[in-house]
Amino acid sequence: MNIAEAIALDAIGKAHAEMYVSGNATAASVPTGSTFTKMTPAGLTAGNCKSCTASVANSNIVIVKPGVYRVDATFSSKLGTTDVIWDTAIFVNGVEAPNLHMRRRFSTSGYTFNVVLSGFADLNSGDVLDVRSKHNNASSVSITLEYANINIVRISS
Repeated sequence: MNIAEAIALDAIGKAHAEMYVSGNATAASVPTGSTFTKMTPAGLTAGNCKSCTASVANSNIVIVKPGVYRVDATFSSKLGTTDVIWDTAIFVNGVEAPNLHMRRRFSTSGYTFNVVLSGFADLNSGDVLDVRSKHNNASSVSITLEYANINIVRISS
């Protein structure tokens, strides 16, 4: 067994959660970009969870076991507006996590762009994670989140 296999086997027993979107074609509107808006994409699905709660109704993940978690998120989306700078961040209990943030310029409307964010978070029992976005456009912008995945794995207590 190599190191990667040992890590993968060890992770199976740890707290984890996943939410994803697969093949969505429904656009959502995000208002002007001065504040972050919680993302509630169509087709959101709760994936595999252990010692965490993924809530599709609330578009969030609730921590059950405290510890340090690795947080990974990927998004494939397209906008209805050209030349928009888009910020996406993970929020913990309504506060932006400073190390779980990404920025992407969507140069062409209707074209699918991919973005990724990754980092670590020291989380407590009852902490709530959600995804929020904002943009630099003066009016609302439609976004179609075609494919997305956010997953967390507890790596230490």
